[in-house]
Amino acid sequence: MSAGDEIAVVEGYRTILRDCLASMDPAAVLRLRGELQVLSRWLAVQKKSALQRTADEALDAVSRFYLYGQEIDGLRASNRSAETASYYDLASVGVLAVENVLTAGHPSLMRFLMSGLSEGLMFLGSRQYVSGSDAVLLASWRKHSTAVRDALWSLVTDFRDLESLGSIRAARAAIDELFAKFDDPGVALATRLALLYQLYALLAIIRCAELLEDLRGLA
Repeated sequence: MSAGDEIAVVEGYRTILRDCLASMDPAAVLRLRGELQVLSRWLAVQKKSALQRTADEALDAVSRFYLYGQEIDGLRASNRSAETASYYDLASVGVLAVENVLTAGHPSLMRFLMSGLSEGLMFLGSRQYVSGSDAVLLASWRKHSTAVRDALWSLVTDFRDLESLGSIRAARAAIDELFAKFDDPGVALATRLALLYQLYALLAIIRCAELLEDLRGLA
């Protein structure tokens, strides 16, 4: 493995990640997904198993975000109200500023990102929504809320020291309490799906930033 390859890998990924974060449109997300596939394979060839695992986690998070976005695109198209459309706007993900994500040497990138995730969830959880019901929306909510719970749990176990039974139960309870609020009958199902869209995006950003931070050791 040449030093030139290492630098090219890091800079190529950094550039594509920056472009994706600047727009978060489907085409940009697909390009990022493709780069992550290339990166994962290259790391496997180089026998960088720890880095490959991080790349695979980022790839999985980005893939889930993209696929979920495609799934709810039809739902968004069926409800053209400005209020509903705004809930799918990823502008609130701006708390995870692009420059902060991509700036080398950030003293505590993961803490910053987790703080941004927490603040974003607090904002979303504080909103008041109208009630509604639809069997198709409910089925989608149940399927994807379980997937997002699992992804959040994986994130928590990766970035927090959960050694005692009490701390493990507390971390699990915090996630369950969050989704219990989203399950409130006063929260419209379409809105719940919009919340999941933002959570999928945040999870993808965090996993991609984790990979970028780990890759800096190569360059």
